[in-house]
Amino acid sequence: MFPLKDAEMGAFTFFASALPHDVCGSNGLPLTPNSIKILGRFQILKTIIHPRLCQYVDISRGKHERLVVVAEHCERSLEDLLRERKPMRYCVI
Repeated sequence: MFPLKDAEMGAFTFFASALPHDVCGSNGLPLTPNSIKILGRFQILKTIIHPRLCQYVDISRGKHERLVVVAEHCERSLEDLLRERKPMRYCVI
């Protein structure tokens, strides 16, 4: 993980939609909860590392399909910098 420089850590929480209680898949087994699916997909986001991007740090699953995501956060956006008309260097990937 790159140093934060002028970024800070932030956390946000949300609820994954719950599945109906009596639903099974075509194989007869219970369906995987949406929060578990999100946890699996989040692992890919954690691998994205670039010095110009804020990074996702971690995700935690709580009770009742609640998810808490920890990520870097920059106070100033690209839009703010463009308003100030400061010269910027950028790279195209």
